[in-house]
Amino acid sequence: MSRIATTWISIGIAAAPGIICGEFAASSVVLHDKLGTICGRGHLLALVRDRGIYQADLDRTLAEFHYLAGTDHNQERNLERQSALTDLIANAAARAHARSEKILRREHELSLLRSQFRDDKTWRLALNASDLSESSLWRMLRNDLGSRQWISKRILPELDATEGECRRFYGSHLENFFVPERLRVSHLFLAAPPETAPEIVEAKHAAIEALSVQLAGGEDFATLAAQNSEDEATKLRGGDLDYFSAARMPPDFVAAALKLRPGEISRPIRTRLGFHILKLIDVQAARQKTFDEARNDIAIELANQKRAEAIQKLIDSLASPLVNPSRAFPSTSLGSRPAPLSILTRKPAICGRSSLGQSELLDCATAVFAGG
Repeated sequence: MSRIATTWISIGIAAAPGIICGEFAASSVVLHDKLGTICGRGHLLALVRDRGIYQADLDRTLAEFHYLAGTDHNQERNLERQSALTDLIANAAARAHARSEKILRREHELSLLRSQFRDDKTWRLALNASDLSESSLWRMLRNDLGSRQWISKRILPELDATEGECRRFYGSHLENFFVPERLRVSHLFLAAPPETAPEIVEAKHAAIEALSVQLAGGEDFATLAAQNSEDEATKLRGGDLDYFSAARMPPDFVAAALKLRPGEISRPIRTRLGFHILKLIDVQAARQKTFDEARNDIAIELANQKRAEAIQKLIDSLASPLVNPSRAFPSTSLGSRPAPLSILTRKPAICGRSSLGQSELLDCATAVFAGG
């Protein structure tokens, strides 16, 4: 045997115990627990593919949740701790599975994220306040996006609704597809809410009566609305409110509109909002939507239901058993429904502030990169 081969064999024999010890150390629950207490992270609560989750991780997650929700961290229940820990476990497992996902650095989206801050100084302050640099933010974001991509690949095949499923949903939820009577009305509006001073109310009343006289004399409704209406959203389109159901408008407004025939103009009326003159354009009778009309909405609803079920199944398969439940949930029994994967359920934070927390900044960045 050559000297080189003998040398490599010797190296391999010498290294083997170290490799074995390293593998043992990475997977050892006892060692992780001891290291956690020595490093100030508390006891080990779960071990997910060699990654430890400690009491400090759980406490930080709960503190961020209560801060964003504006609730009292001291009032949390064991059920909340269990839900948060299950969330941490599932997300750690998803990130571990997603390590092979290819996510390229996207300079355009990073620039778009930076542009949501007032200036470069505010952007830097937000990063510093979160103990992040652009590189570390990108690493966190890459992991987050990789996990989303991996999760989406796993659940996508389960989301399509069949024709039969859609028809069964339609037949059992007919009330969801009933369209009530809808009116299309234009109005000329002068604001006079309850807090308006009496002399202003009187002036508005006189003004609306004068406009009613002009309309009775043949003046064009759309022209007078554009010139005089105080409803800024509709005045430039002749006061047109488009179609609405009775539930969307004040009852006295609807009652006055129902007394008109299409094309007819009302006398001035007063609601809690102010004074109106109405012009009825059209009435659509109540009806039941056909299946074909409702098909797309049903498919979306069923896809959302299937998505929730698929994510829950994925959580159940990802969430590892707790190493020491008593340390996370003292004096309680386990068994509640796990939390949803936060990777898929984050809500975008308000970007642009220099005081964003780390989770808020990551949420904001993820929303930008995901097109949210």
